[in-house]
Amino acid sequence: MNIMKLRHTTPHDIPFLLETEKRFARLGFVHSDDIVTHQQQMRDPDYAYYTVQERENPAGYVILRGLTSADRSLELKRIVIAEPGHGVGTQVLRAVIDKAFCEFHAHRLWLDVFEDNHRARHVYRSLGFVEETTPSKFFQNGDRQRLLIVMSMEESKQRQKMPLRLRREI
Repeated sequence: MNIMKLRHTTPHDIPFLLETEKRFARLGFVHSDDIVTHQQQMRDPDYAYYTVQERENPAGYVILRGLTSADRSLELKRIVIAEPGHGVGTQVLRAVIDKAFCEFHAHRLWLDVFEDNHRARHVYRSLGFVEETTPSKFFQNGDRQRLLIVMSMEESKQRQKMPLRLRREI
């Protein structure tokens, strides 16, 4: 497995972010935003943008939302890995979970995922996310309706899975 790190996204990363996002949006895996929306969100204290760095190259990105939430409920708004299928997404997701609960002190980390995105749902489940709701929210994609499922993980459940050393530090 390649060495990966999450670093704060900079304005220089926006072309990569937009290109990668559009590619996966065309495949129907994620929503996409325009450049102005991304620039506004990057300045908003409620959002955190991270670029996935593998060696010297960007390999994906993550958007978290809810950093200013009074109920400490943090949303994994988007995770996109440029070359899926090599374990990078799972590695990134583990880092995001650690960041959510250890750095941001979230009570809950949640996301929504298209019902037919079986690969992503499998990865989320394997790391401890549970489906909160039966599919009920529709997203219109052209003339096709797709169901969204909310999945989440709570701090108390995550702490139980942490090594004892980390539980003491939180």
